[in-house]
Amino acid sequence: MRDSYERFFSQGYISKDQFFEFGLSETIYAPLDKAEAAWEKLKHKVHSNQQVFIRGFGRNSNGTHLFQAFYADVLDNNQVTVDPTNNAQPTKLIRDLTGYSKTKSNKHEPIQNYQISHIFGRTKNVFAFTAPWNIVYMPKMLDPFTGHEAKGAMIDEYKDLFQKQSFKHFEPLINDYNALITSPSLVDSIHHYLDKIEQDKNLDEKDVSKLKASILEELTPIIL
Repeated sequence: MRDSYERFFSQGYISKDQFFEFGLSETIYAPLDKAEAAWEKLKHKVHSNQQVFIRGFGRNSNGTHLFQAFYADVLDNNQVTVDPTNNAQPTKLIRDLTGYSKTKSNKHEPIQNYQISHIFGRTKNVFAFTAPWNIVYMPKMLDPFTGHEAKGAMIDEYKDLFQKQSFKHFEPLINDYNALITSPSLVDSIHHYLDKIEQDKNLDEKDVSKLKASILEELTPIIL
């Protein structure tokens, strides 16, 4: 297997371990105390029918209404909104929590050549898309190791290190999320809803199948 990343490191410019260490050390996290306050605020919004955000579902987000109906039923929240740019709300959150901004600002310290990354994905999960424990700034040059299209053992190795470091930083908050997402009442409500829509003859079978698969992938605990 010819791997361009392996060939780059074999030239001796920088070792793989050095590159990985750079990426991990330069990742910018929200301070734990600020992240905890933001996490409590997000949970309150979800449970009190306030506006919360997700990324769109389906091609051109044309299936998002299915996720919105799901949240309205299971969480009694009918204020779930699609992020207009897919990253506007996470950008605002990480900027406010870290004090760094990729755009010119009088209130924040400027940074460049960093990108915003969702550590654990789950961007259609209302508890995770704008969760402070799921969002970081990372050096753009690390994108080849975290992007969806990247593949290979080296990619898996860096992703594992990155997620383990992130879990350690936010462990109390992620444990709280895991307890919430695996609570018997929520799990029962999710499966009851899925059973209900499978019997709904007004819904397209393919749409139901895709929605079910996505829900069961998105609303899951974080286990490393």
